[in-house]
Amino acid sequence: MNIPTEEAERRAFARGQSGPGFTLMEIMITLSVVMILLAIAIPALNKTNTETKKRKAMAEVEILAAGIKQLAWDTGRWPGALIRNVSQDREIWDLRASDAGILSSTAAYSNWRGPYVPEIENDPWGNPYFFDPDYLVGNRMRVVVGSFGPNGRGRNIYDSDNIYVILK
Repeated sequence: MNIPTEEAERRAFARGQSGPGFTLMEIMITLSVVMILLAIAIPALNKTNTETKKRKAMAEVEILAAGIKQLAWDTGRWPGALIRNVSQDREIWDLRASDAGILSSTAAYSNWRGPYVPEIENDPWGNPYFFDPDYLVGNRMRVVVGSFGPNGRGRNIYDSDNIYVILK
């Protein structure tokens, strides 16, 4: 094996020959390829992340819907102590609220057998889940539980990114 000495390396360098390593051009080409791959991968990862959050929110809304239905069957009342079969306009914007009746009971709930869900966290975008007894679906008012979705806009704003389950 012929190992160049320090003098031989200096002579090769003086002639424009480089020793072991990468040239600037090779490094630039490698970085360009990596940047192109990242440009392709990052939007795909962001889309996957948003879809995962939507699926998580839908699963949590379905759990809340089951708990709210059980509350209604036990007590005859929706969250907020609204009478189940009477049309009323009183939204609960945070289902963790004590008067919602899901986690704890007030005197308004006779036959309360909860808590109806173990815990309630914010949706994946950091907003509380809501109950709306007069939510506009199509051209009809429905009773729903839901999330304001990725944009977080809510409180009687019926936009297409809201995630909800119809209870009635």
